[in-house]
Amino acid sequence: MGPFYCAVCRQTSFAGKAHVYEKTHQNKLKAVLGKFMDKVKEARRTLRSPQVEKFDCTKHESNFWCYCCGAEVQKHITNGNLTVLHGGLLEHMASPEHRKNTNKFWWENKADSKLKEKFLVTEEETDRFKTEVAKALENFEEKEDEFIKQQAARIRTLEQERHEILQALVEVGFPRMHLNS
Repeated sequence: MGPFYCAVCRQTSFAGKAHVYEKTHQNKLKAVLGKFMDKVKEARRTLRSPQVEKFDCTKHESNFWCYCCGAEVQKHITNGNLTVLHGGLLEHMASPEHRKNTNKFWWENKADSKLKEKFLVTEEETDRFKTEVAKALENFEEKEDEFIKQQAARIRTLEQERHEILQALVEVGFPRMHLNS
């Protein structure tokens, strides 16, 4: 048996692939999957009610490490103006590459097969998510339109008040001069 590098334990084992059966490897694997599961649970909560926010580069350009794929993936989906929270994570988990890599990861690390489906997103879940995102985007745009209308009304009111004050000053100071509206 030759040396074997274990990405989960981040070490080279000279026991070969038998390393994956060792207690230290299994404990490390449970810790890694537990950490990854927290991210997945957080993202899965948004499947039924996605959140759309204005883009903020300090919050929405974060990445996460997919242990199954051994790659860094974008956590949120954004177009530069709006962001769908956890959209990138869910999109990644629904991809055929992630499914293939998850199967490989589970096989190579002898992980608990009961947990594997929790790290995958089905096509039905993806379709439902896309439908809910469309609704969330529509609601967000309606709220933004309402906010813009309120701000425009506020600006018109302030402008009218300023005009009235100016008109009153002109009438007091120069009774014969009138401002044309």
